[in-house]
Amino acid sequence: MQPADWQRANLAAIERRLAPLRHLPDGVLYDARAGMHHIRIIAQGGQIGLFFVGASGTLEGPMSRIDPARPLHLLARYTQALLLGLLWRPAPRRACVLGFGGGRVSLVLHHHLPELTIDNVEIDPAFATVAPRYFGVAFDTRQILHIADARSFLAASTHAYDLIVMDAFRDDTDQLDHLATTQFYALCSRRLAPGGVLAANILKSDPRCAAKARALLAAFPAGSLLDLKFSLVLFGTGPAHLGAQAVARRAAALQARHGFDFPFAERAAELRSRRDAPAWLQQQLRTAAPLDDTQAASAAE
Repeated sequence: MQPADWQRANLAAIERRLAPLRHLPDGVLYDARAGMHHIRIIAQGGQIGLFFVGASGTLEGPMSRIDPARPLHLLARYTQALLLGLLWRPAPRRACVLGFGGGRVSLVLHHHLPELTIDNVEIDPAFATVAPRYFGVAFDTRQILHIADARSFLAASTHAYDLIVMDAFRDDTDQLDHLATTQFYALCSRRLAPGGVLAANILKSDPRCAAKARALLAAFPAGSLLDLKFSLVLFGTGPAHLGAQAVARRAAALQARHGFDFPFAERAAELRSRRDAPAWLQQQLRTAAPLDDTQAASAAE
């Protein structure tokens, strides 16, 4: 089957899986502690959102969002930004997504890149059923779900990845600092193929945001970032830094090739090098000590 034919069939299959969720009245669709988290799925304004319920009953998230009428449209700007890793590796053959959740990034990558195999790593087994039921994901030989700790999975992996996406959110029951230390990012660097790229989302509300960002940037010869409202999206790459003209040219080519249903080129235009980061961030990066395993372990005690 030709790639275009496969994509037409794949989109039709996604739409069939999501058809029962279209036009639902607003309200709670799912509310259970099915795995490691208390998960609540809410329909609101034509969208489906996945939330964690904290110990006090407050909602945390959304962790994933989808419009069932436009399943390939990434709603969150940080998910749009994470796909900018394609600027460095426009035709990846294998990717690793750490923190699967509702599978929004993986579903879009799987659809637009028919030659790509994705190892999705998720520690909570509940998402093996939640993602297909509410977010249109179907697992196959290219869309693989591994229930495992992300760091342990990478340490045991024998694959060389063109793209690693780090998108592990937390709730108040999680301790994820071990996925943002200098040692963890060094492991990511070792698991990348030559010319590969790490894309990571770090929440600004995290009190160790700057320490984690500095740990990532210290592990790679070149680093780029997007300063979004609620998070920093960072890219760790090899020694070659992409200038603004190269970014614009590659973004336009990728948009023309794939027809992304979100403003890929607009997100690409927001990409900055570390030296061009906002002054507040440069100050924090200068003063924050990179997070290491010793600090992460002490925080978990």
